[in-house]
Amino acid sequence: MKPSIRALSFTILLLAPLLLFLKGSFGEISSQKKEDPYTREECRECHNGPQRHQIDDSKDPWCVPCHAMHNVGTTLGLNTFFKQMKRTTVSGNIHPVNEEIILQKMVTIPAGEFIMGEDFTKKSLGPRHSVYLDDYEIDQYPVTNFYYQTFVKETHREPPQSWMGSRLPPGKGNHPVSFVNWFDANDYCEWAGKRLPTEAEWEKAARGTDGRMFPWGKKYRKQHANVSQEEINDTSPVNAFPLGKSPYGLYDMAGNVFQWTSDWFLPYPGNKAPHPNFGTTLRVLRGGSFFDCSNYRCGISFQTFNRIALLPQTYAISAGFRCARSLQPKQENAIQ
Repeated sequence: MKPSIRALSFTILLLAPLLLFLKGSFGEISSQKKEDPYTREECRECHNGPQRHQIDDSKDPWCVPCHAMHNVGTTLGLNTFFKQMKRTTVSGNIHPVNEEIILQKMVTIPAGEFIMGEDFTKKSLGPRHSVYLDDYEIDQYPVTNFYYQTFVKETHREPPQSWMGSRLPPGKGNHPVSFVNWFDANDYCEWAGKRLPTEAEWEKAARGTDGRMFPWGKKYRKQHANVSQEEINDTSPVNAFPLGKSPYGLYDMAGNVFQWTSDWFLPYPGNKAPHPNFGTTLRVLRGGSFFDCSNYRCGISFQTFNRIALLPQTYAISAGFRCARSLQPKQENAIQ
């Protein structure tokens, strides 16, 4: 082999991993933020995954040491929320208060099998397996501030900390409610005659039956979801991204806010990974958010199969919910 060819081959071998990283393998998108958490000593314990800056999800548990270090407690992002509100007020960029309310609907997901989980990503997301579900219904949109306000008034429940007392933020009636913990979400669904969806129900409604990575298809596309790459930096009306609808016509199954499910953070059947966070301590959320994990370079979190977990008493700027409902099985020879 000629020296020049040998040198070129060596250069390609050196650059290949870098090119793969910049491209973003397996649906991951290169970060827009330049600072790498791995360069910060206090972050390095958790941000030492396969690509250093990615979170190593084998830590025990990975989020709690950081939250304790920064005295975060169980309320995440409240200061960020009020800073956003201040900027919006100063700029005059407030949505009209007399907004037309988006009516909540329920969508029927037909019985059948679908593909759940994935093998190529974090150990807590696999293995890829087939799950059968009976017919069920699920909300077309995440629960909005407008609907949650009715619940607060009728049940005398404490409103979210982001509201102005009992009044929701101006112009955000159609935005998904956030700063609600698992208990709030569960109680709302029961009050509405529904329940929180299981992980499997949520994933099927988002993914369909073809194993797609995003609700709209196999590849990430701009203007399909309110995620950090869109640089909206706030929640948006729940019908703002029609291009990102799931195969069943559901909105915001990627981005805007993560959504609580009824399930504990447990391994899927066949998952033998000794994950220290599996158990009946953390509840699972799905869907990604505008405040997406990729904002600080730990990999995107709005794929249909992605799952995160928080203590059920956690309130977060990026956590909301939607409800589901079981359908009565059809009886043969029923009287019409």
